[in-house]
Parts: sequence; C-alpha cells; structure tokens
Amino acid sequence: MTARATALRRPPDARDGDGLPGTVAGNGTAGFAGDGGPAPDGQLAFPADVALGGGAILVADHANHRIRRIDGTGTLTTIAGDGLRGFAGDGGEAVRARLGFPSALAVAPDGTVFVADEMNHRIRRIDPSGVIDTVAGDGSRGDGEGDGDGGPACRARLNSPCAVAVDAVGRLYVGEAGVPRVRRIDGDGLISTVVAASGRAAGSGAADAGEVFLPAGLAADGSGRLYIADPEGRRVLRLGSDGELRVLAGPPDRAVGATAADWGAPRAVALDGEGVLYVADQTGHRVWRLADGAVRIVAGQRDPAAGEATPSAPAAGEAAASVDTADAVVQVALRYPCGLAVDPVGRLLVADNSHHRIASVPLTTAASQDTERSRDEKPEPEPEPEPEKKGEPEPEPGPGPEPAKEKEPEPVPPIPPPTPTPPPARLVVRQEVGLEVQRGQSELIHVRVSSTDPWDPGRVEHHFTAPTGFVFEGRVTCAYYRADRTVIPGGKPTGTVGEGGRSLVVTDEPRLNTPGHPAAALVYTLGIRALHDAEPGRYTDGQVVIAGQPEVRLKASVLGEDED
Repeated sequence: MTARATALRRPPDARDGDGLPGTVAGNGTAGFAGDGGPAPDGQLAFPADVALGGGAILVADHANHRIRRIDGTGTLTTIAGDGLRGFAGDGGEAVRARLGFPSALAVAPDGTVFVADEMNHRIRRIDPSGVIDTVAGDGSRGDGEGDGDGGPACRARLNSPCAVAVDAVGRLYVGEAGVPRVRRIDGDGLISTVVAASGRAAGSGAADAGEVFLPAGLAADGSGRLYIADPEGRRVLRLGSDGELRVLAGPPDRAVGATAADWGAPRAVALDGEGVLYVADQTGHRVWRLADGAVRIVAGQRDPAAGEATPSAPAAGEAAASVDTADAVVQVALRYPCGLAVDPVGRLLVADNSHHRIASVPLTTAASQDTERSRDEKPEPEPEPEPEKKGEPEPEPGPGPEPAKEKEPEPVPPIPPPTPTPPPARLVVRQEVGLEVQRGQSELIHVRVSSTDPWDPGRVEHHFTAPTGFVFEGRVTCAYYRADRTVIPGGKPTGTVGEGGRSLVVTDEPRLNTPGHPAAALVYTLGIRALHDAEPGRYTDGQVVIAGQPEVRLKASVLGEDED
C-alpha cells in the first residue's frame, strides 16, 4: 500500500493550518497531494526539515517518505521517494527510490542534496542530475562500539540519523539520535566521531557533550564552526574549528558562562548571512534569535501566563486596531517547529510539523521581546508624580471637651519571612529508540526520565496516551540507571488502562539524585500493541506527561504486510 493511499484512507486530520499567515507549502491537512500545483494547496505529512538550494525550497516530507521541492514559481513537486517506506533505488532516479522517514536535509554548494534517512540508518545523496545513492551507513543500527570510525562512511553503522549539515569545505556532519553523537565525513569519505555524550567520547578524541545530550539539529558557518541544537540538555552548543565544545545558550539555572534562554526544547538551528543564529523551540512552539550574547523570540505566540502581553481582540461593533507588523510576526502560530532555513530575501522558513506546512516569517520586521535590554536602549523616563491637590482649609474647632486619649497599640511581633520553596526539578523526558510493530503484534515502549537535579516528588501519577493505531496492555516495569552504567531495579509502579487501552495512568514513587539513591535516569517500560485494523504508517500523536510536567510526544510505526 502506498503512503498516498494510506493517507487518503485515514480519517482526515483537522486543518490545523487553516487561516495561518505566511504559508509557503501545505494546506494544513496531513496527506500527500498537490504535485504540479501551487505549493500552498498541496499536502504534506509532518514535515521534518526545510532547506534551500538551486533556487528552490526543499522539504523533508517525513511521513510521506518523500523529498518535495518548491520552485521559483511556487510549484510543488516530488524529487525523491515513491511513497513506500523502505530502502531501495540506489544508483537510479531518486523519484523511484524508497526512503524511511527522512528527517533532515542539507544542500552542498554544487546542488547535491543530503538526506538523513532516519529509519534506514543511512545518509542518502541526490546529485544534481536526480540520481540517488548512499554516502554513509550500511543499514544496520549502530550501538556506539565498533561502528566504523576511521573507515569508509558507507561501511559504518549509524543509529537513527536525525540531523545533517555541510560546511564550507564540503565536510558532512551527521547527528544521531539512537547513539547521541555527531559524526563527520571528510572529503576522502572517512567517518569519525567529533562530539559524543559522556562515556562515549573517552578515547575517541571527540568532544564531551555531557551525559544529557541529543544532537537534533546542525548548522555550519563559513569559519568551520558547527552549531548544535540539543533538546535533551535544552542547550545550543558550538564546536569550534579547534575541536573545543562550548555552550552558547541554555536554561538560566544551567547556562554558566552562556546566554540564558528559558526555552523548552531547541530542535533546529539555522544561520543567516550575517552569522545570526535562529533556534526552533519545538515544545515552546517558537523560534528564537541568538546574537551578540542576547536572545529574543521572533516567531510564535506569546504566553500570557508568563506575563507576556497579547493583543486584545476588538469588542463587537468596534473597528480592529492596527497591528504592528513586528507584533504580527511574533504572533505567528506554530506547532512543534522542527526545521529552519533562512532565504536570501530575508525570510525565515519553518517546518511547522504538526500544522503540516512550511511557514514563512519576514525577518526584516521581526522585533520581539529581548531577554536582555540592548546596550543602546535607554530606559523610558518615568512620569513625574502629579502634585497633590489642596482642598479648602478646614475650620479650626472651637473650645470643647478634651478628646479622650487613644491607647497606643501594642507592638505586633514581626512575621517571619516564608521559607523559600525550592524550584521544581528540571526533567528530561524522551522515548528511547523508534518503535515499529506489525498489525496485531505486541512490543515494548521505553520512556526515559532523567535529571541533573534532585527529584523526590513522592507518590505521583504519570499519564500516557498511545499513538494512533496502538493500545496499552497494562504491563509496566521500571529500572534506574546510574552514571557508572549499573542498573538498579525499580519499585513497583502500577498501571491503570482506560479508554479501551488508548490511555494509561502509571502510579509510582520515583527518585533521582537523592541521598542513598544516586541514579540520574529512570526508564519506564510499557507493553503496547498495534491494532489488527490499524492503517500502516508512522504516528506521532502519542503523549506522556511525567508527574504533571509538560507533555512529550510518543511515536510508533504500524508496519504493513509487505514490510518487516
């Protein structure tokens, strides 16, 4: 069954993109349609990345297993992928090849397109003539040991490549999600690891990114520096040409010596011609600008709960007030933005994943809330207080009885200041490895919870929602992982299934980084089953909320009878 047929047979998704300004491609409904016509009228399915090359806009059409192209006239076409999930076609026309959830794109100066073929564990290359082949990955899933460093990239093992970038001298960088690391492929075709999580960098010569690390987005500048979006650590990193790794921006409580940015999960990065860095905040549904040691929001909706002003709607019968262009840019609605590109005319292109579109933000007018006051910005002078109005003089009282003396109030003991409440622990929650299940079969889904803060919330509930086509079976186990890689058996979490298996409530007493319990990560393992009548495809609408903290998505694929 083709991806197109699958998309058309599914119940139509809500048109999340309806009425949203600045749409370059995608009509807001998940599906595959529109080749040969205007790109805004076409259909995409969870676009994962956007790139520029050859005077065109390229899109990683993730759930359609295709690469789409928008030419200078705004026409949408497919340049790679026949719509069937799989691996095939090397040495032939890219439009007849098979891809497996392409997740990232990079374009070389000569027009060559590199594709992170995520579930095929390969990097594919489409040359300017339209022929596709593999430049990295033998198709087997790497585990971090013996994965081919020092040898030809095409014989190496990758694990869920999720990011790619090409630098000025043609070196290709690859970010992997399954084994958190960044690999580099030099001009001679040899592969090496240049950044890795703690414990995997030792002895390899790679920069140590710490224990909590995921290289989800990459961008290279003309000076040989590599920028890395790390949603797990909530940081943006920079790898210098000398191999030194530096944190450029991160959460206020962790960004020692770096720019403080209280974003959710930086998922993608892009550079403009002036070296300004833009960051897609996937769970914050915003795009940030990072330059000269300051960050500000340039796209996304403000959060009234955080004290950010939101333009009010006019009352009935009133004319709408004029809206400043910069304010309108800030108010562009985004939903899980996960890919960025800056075009030469000053537009920021955004892969607006769950709106199934590519959005456009004009950067020339994108003023927004700076997290720091600009050095040149002068504070507004405060208005002088109005003089108090003097009333008529009251008549002096005549002679009369002396008023009774009031008793002086007894002194009230001072109220002690309240004991400060410690801030809640910052948790990093993610699903471990991809999940692919045949219809009617059962599998295990693993959800990892980690933190660098102490966490002992007592007895709490975690809420899980299964992706479309799946149900929970009620099986729940957990285990703790220490920094030395030893495993501690978990407690006895209980699971309660609801909504016919679509929801699962897990009750547990988790602990991380507490005295006598030094584990920094906790993994919940849940039984899950693909329904017999589930439509084949990749579904990303599952959810997990750990102890009431912000939701994280769960993803899983239903395999058809012709897939294994």
